[in-house]
Amino acid sequence: MEDIVELLEKRSANYADRPTLNLFDLLYGTKMTGFLHYGPTLKKHRRLMDEALNKDVLPSYHHVFTEKVHILLDQFLRQPDLFREHIGELGASITMSIAYGYDVTPGVKDHFVKPAEFAINTGLDLAIPGRTLLSVFGFLCYIPPWIPGAYTQRLCADVREAAMLTREAPYQYVKQKMEAGTAKDCVLVRVLERDSGDLGGVEDEEMLKNFMMTFYFGGVETMNVSMSNFMLAMTLHTHVQRTAQEDIDKVVGSHGLPSYEHRASLPYVEALYREVNRWRPVAPSSVPRATIKDDIYKGYYIPKGTIVLPNTWALTRNEDKYLDPESFKPVRFLNLDGTLNDDTVSYAFGSGRRICPGRYMADDVVWLMMVTVLATFNISKARDDETGNEIDVDADACTDGLSSHPLPFKCSIVRRSEHAEALVRNALGAT
Repeated sequence: MEDIVELLEKRSANYADRPTLNLFDLLYGTKMTGFLHYGPTLKKHRRLMDEALNKDVLPSYHHVFTEKVHILLDQFLRQPDLFREHIGELGASITMSIAYGYDVTPGVKDHFVKPAEFAINTGLDLAIPGRTLLSVFGFLCYIPPWIPGAYTQRLCADVREAAMLTREAPYQYVKQKMEAGTAKDCVLVRVLERDSGDLGGVEDEEMLKNFMMTFYFGGVETMNVSMSNFMLAMTLHTHVQRTAQEDIDKVVGSHGLPSYEHRASLPYVEALYREVNRWRPVAPSSVPRATIKDDIYKGYYIPKGTIVLPNTWALTRNEDKYLDPESFKPVRFLNLDGTLNDDTVSYAFGSGRRICPGRYMADDVVWLMMVTVLATFNISKARDDETGNEIDVDADACTDGLSSHPLPFKCSIVRRSEHAEALVRNALGAT
């Protein structure tokens, strides 16, 4: 951690660049925020994101987060076996609402969401190291997709088409709604209303479209991975779940669902949230960086353009800091008196000038999802219909790549009581 702090934070100005990633340019057809070289365009993107999702702004969206999470609870009641699909829909629904003021209809393959889902899932799969030679030999990215045998290039072209549709269609939807005077409050509306005089023609508008697409892709992926990892952890560690539920019952009582105003009074739930981020970080290896100029560190000469790959996974497995790091233990974030310690696992969202700008939004959404699910449902291993035996779940089975999802697994999601079900129904009717 000492090296991360020294290089990526204290010397962040020199470690904020990205290497050229031809495959991502081929896949997404444009420069997304996360892959931009350090410079004026990146600074514009970061300014927009920081203004849109800083800690002071997010409470104005809490009612949206709450409404969408309550829909998730209702979906868990009705179709618990489809929990992965429900979680994916929650991430898309919240991000579409916050970014574009667009409401996704629950249970429907939305015309905005479907191409975005394909672009994210297929694109990240192709980006897995070793999955395709295009990531090794950059010149292969320039082979036309119509050449016989260029299957990967054709698949990349399909991803690019879906990404461009995701980039253009919601943006134009908002512009049309604004012209008609019916646009809902959202990030894009706020940016367009505030900066309309500063958008210097086509170039800045294209930059804004790229920013919004990054906002959507990053928000959906981060929330989906975190919430899926939470479900995996609760399936495997029911004793942790019970402790969190006891905490919630004492603080919240039986008259309603947990809300943001309860957060400061639920240290064990907060510790559980931190442990999910440590135990299964969203991006175990982070996105590579590149040095802007020569540097010397601990006697090592680091030339300009050196690729630097922060190893988030290694930080989470540091035995000097985390005793028995493979175990899931929320108590590692609590002092002896039950209060939270100072370790917020912030490194899970990156460091320095490339830290995830959407971390506060992900934090708010994932915490609310966790605490409300814990308050209303019991999660455990599923049982075989014929034998009645528990179905094993492999804690280590996950995808490779920039982000790491748990592989599909079965679990049992059952309401805690009739009263818990009534709370969900009532909350859904009130939102």
